[in-house]
Amino acid sequence: MRSIATPGEGKYSQREYPQWFDPSDKRTPFQHDRDRIIHSTALKSLQYKTQVYMIHEGDLYRTRLTHTLEVAQISRSLAIQLDVNVDLTEAIALIHDLGHTPFGHAGETTMEALLTSHHMRFNHNIQGYKVATYLEERDPNFKGLNLTYGTLEGILRHNTIFDNEEDIRNSIPRGIKKDVKRFWKTRQPGVEAQIANVADIIAYASHDIEDALSVGLISWLAFKEEINGVEVGFLKDLIDELEQTIQDYRQKNPNILDATVERLRSHQLSRKIINKLIIAISEQTNANIEKWKIEEASQPWEEVRRAKQPIVAFPVQLERQVHILVGKILMKRVYRYHRVVIMEEKARRIMELLFETFMRQPETLPEAVQYRLQQIGDRFKEKKPNKTKRAEVVADHIASMTDKYAMDMYKLLVEAYEKAL
Repeated sequence: MRSIATPGEGKYSQREYPQWFDPSDKRTPFQHDRDRIIHSTALKSLQYKTQVYMIHEGDLYRTRLTHTLEVAQISRSLAIQLDVNVDLTEAIALIHDLGHTPFGHAGETTMEALLTSHHMRFNHNIQGYKVATYLEERDPNFKGLNLTYGTLEGILRHNTIFDNEEDIRNSIPRGIKKDVKRFWKTRQPGVEAQIANVADIIAYASHDIEDALSVGLISWLAFKEEINGVEVGFLKDLIDELEQTIQDYRQKNPNILDATVERLRSHQLSRKIINKLIIAISEQTNANIEKWKIEEASQPWEEVRRAKQPIVAFPVQLERQVHILVGKILMKRVYRYHRVVIMEEKARRIMELLFETFMRQPETLPEAVQYRLQQIGDRFKEKKPNKTKRAEVVADHIASMTDKYAMDMYKLLVEAYEKAL
């Protein structure tokens, strides 16, 4: 098959602000993007942002950062399998969650509810774009990270079974609507963005199961019973293979600790799910390329964008099974488990109090955030300040917080004996 990689030159490698690069620097535009994202403050903060379990609940559960790194690894593997631009794929994967609030999906839901009363919406794709284009400040010559068109397209059009593209578009603030309109001129995003989209689903389907088994939200026996009750044949086959492997391992190591076996079992199941889905997606994508004759196009990367459906895709039957796994089993046993819901309730209360306090008393905000408010004309003491603009700035500030910073600020505001100086 002919490569369908995005070309090294052309509009997808262009930046908003033209930059001069030393001729001795051999990095491609997309390698520059990857490196800028890795060194960004926003990416570092993901280390202390919730994936499923709040960061103080344990040391070895996945955070938003470890999830991001795993999505990047899966994306690279898929890009290599499909012979597309690995650097652009990795950059998109690394940036795909940059706009997440503290406290995971509960934080995003809460922020959406808080902004609704101000006639605004919240979406982590849009927030990530804002971080990448003007909220992150690392260079005196421009706002944001000055990333390429291809990487920005990937973050705006990131879409999984948890997302709805219409909701994403409806969440765009008025101030950047004209700017982002250009990213939706085609039916589909580029092939590298599509890879990051499916890689995110693979990560959910594999690693959230591994964490749930490790945390003890579900036992191995209960998990197998749950699987037997639904149509997820691919996972049943993997479990059967794994059971035989574990049985052989026990025979060779009769004194092995049960705890060690449990860890090996959950790790191996995660690995097998990833391998299975990567191969299946690669085969289906190659079949789609042949079916739609994309390999014969003079500009195949544009043909991918004009296609009626994403070219990077699961086989239909397997996609249905993955949706059942994530949408039913993980939703019931992990995302809506009572201990997780308690964490989400705490997160909601923390964010609500922070938002209400900052809106009512903006002098409690850090000086840099106060300065931004003043730049947009919010003088605090006005009788009728522009609450919509203030709400956006406050939301940007809270969204940038780590779980720990948000919890510390909450404690500072509510505990009488907590020192403010």
